[in-house]
Amino acid sequence: MLAGTVLRGQGRLRPDLDRPERVRTVNENGDDVSLNLVPFRAPLSKATAAAFFTEVRSLEQLFSAYREAARALPFETDLAEARERLHPFADAFMQTLFEEAKRSLQDSDAVRIAQWVRHFDIYVAVKVVESLLNSKADLALLEVAEERGWFAHFDHLAIRCGSSETRAAARVAELLQRAHGYVPSQVEEEVFYQFADGWSAYLLYKMLDNGQVLRLFIDQSDAGHPAQIIQHWNHVYGYTAHHLAMRATRLQAGARVAVTLDEMIEALSNRGMGIMEATGYYTEGLLLQVFTRPERAARIPEAIKELLAAHSAGLETKIENAKLLELVSRKEMPLDLAQRFYRLYGLDYEINNPLHSAPVYPYFLPKQAAHVIRTSLLT
Repeated sequence: MLAGTVLRGQGRLRPDLDRPERVRTVNENGDDVSLNLVPFRAPLSKATAAAFFTEVRSLEQLFSAYREAARALPFETDLAEARERLHPFADAFMQTLFEEAKRSLQDSDAVRIAQWVRHFDIYVAVKVVESLLNSKADLALLEVAEERGWFAHFDHLAIRCGSSETRAAARVAELLQRAHGYVPSQVEEEVFYQFADGWSAYLLYKMLDNGQVLRLFIDQSDAGHPAQIIQHWNHVYGYTAHHLAMRATRLQAGARVAVTLDEMIEALSNRGMGIMEATGYYTEGLLLQVFTRPERAARIPEAIKELLAAHSAGLETKIENAKLLELVSRKEMPLDLAQRFYRLYGLDYEINNPLHSAPVYPYFLPKQAAHVIRTSLLT
């Protein structure tokens, strides 16, 4: 039904004659692309971040809530093997984020952050706080959403791990399933992505009892690719997110609709945020993506840069691309199908509840994922 609804009235997308739950199209490079519209299968999980972040009213309380949440469940650095290849700078980098936040943010920023992350689980809340402290663009989008009557949605996080040689991403994916309740998709092609330019990723999902969908992209470099940057990002910055992906919706004529990518780009450009090369217009709004210009990290130890330059010329400069905001736009389901979607999880769809967002296409497109990573590598 969803595929049929999407296909009516426009010509770029076409049906998949062998798989009626999928639609097909041709991307910018002329490649045939399929989009599987089947929802991911997952039990309801508790929105555990609320217990830590609901009462935050100051920066100091935000930092305290962050520390308590990070201690509540195992994270990557609680695993001895996951710590082995981290440089001591990774800890210094995190400490610097919090020190700079004390100087640059107000209590009102802390409240805005806490009110947003309280809707998530502990894992995503902790990673998002780190991300928001490390990106002017992320905080700017939250402010823009307030001004324009949008609701800013968490779409996904990309966590940078080491190399497949040491099972770096597999170890993190196992931890997230074991200790945090994430599940892989039952759609076979969404479980693991392998990219031609030397990296791979596990995809994990969670549906929270408040209707919030959580998506995680667990990245690693491939064994035998010493110049692939993800493993070096992990070495330098630890298991912080390479990017936080956000999107926005608004109520319009009694329906929840996606804020277009062009609108988000225009809003952030007006605030001086640089925007990279967008992709996904060929999907008729099912999934559009673009990165803002990266936040650059200073004071990376020279010994790290010298080692990176030996791997590949220019890598010592690219490593400074510390963090990005990914802007995402996903077309929303019509009301009747959004209601049926939430019923799959035992929830009643509430049109006025902004957490109740029901995108037509819930996954990722590998070619677009590869595109946005490549365009993030400024020199």
